[in-house]
Amino acid sequence: MDTKFLKIFFVLLILSVLQSCPNIGEEVCDGKDASATIPDLITISPLKQIYNQGEEIIYQLTIPSQNNYFGDPVDLYQKTGTSNGWYIASATQLFDGNNITYIKGSKKNGAENWYNVTYNSANGYYELEIKVQLNKAGNYSLFADDRIDFLGSDKCNRNFIYTNIKGKNADNKIEFKVQ
Repeated sequence: MDTKFLKIFFVLLILSVLQSCPNIGEEVCDGKDASATIPDLITISPLKQIYNQGEEIIYQLTIPSQNNYFGDPVDLYQKTGTSNGWYIASATQLFDGNNITYIKGSKKNGAENWYNVTYNSANGYYELEIKVQLNKAGNYSLFADDRIDFLGSDKCNRNFIYTNIKGKNADNKIEFKVQ
């Protein structure tokens, strides 16, 4: 074989290997998503068995950006660079037919049960806080198990947190009556 050909071959080989390496400080996109189950990150306050029509409750989800939920310490904001976690709510019955005021976070545009859990740089937490005025009378039975996705701008190695509404019953539900 020609020495010139071998030199070109090895240079191309080295360049392709170097090009596939991540930059320093860049996340390795290895397709390995991280997930954790952390109980009771969602609260309803006050949580009662019976409410009067017109009473207000606060539906709240708070996640520290710096945590060890996935084993090793991680700063979700620093790792993903995203200012919103995506919360997939199963308790949408609570929001239907009632007055909703977003105190922190927001509803994700175009998605029926997705909400933005917004990063607060002042305290280092991702937060969703919704004031619900209970106008719709009747029995409520809310599924209490949910998921929050943290997905960086490059859609690399998503982080999922599975959690529940604090106070769920044995059927994984929050049940109450509005009269």
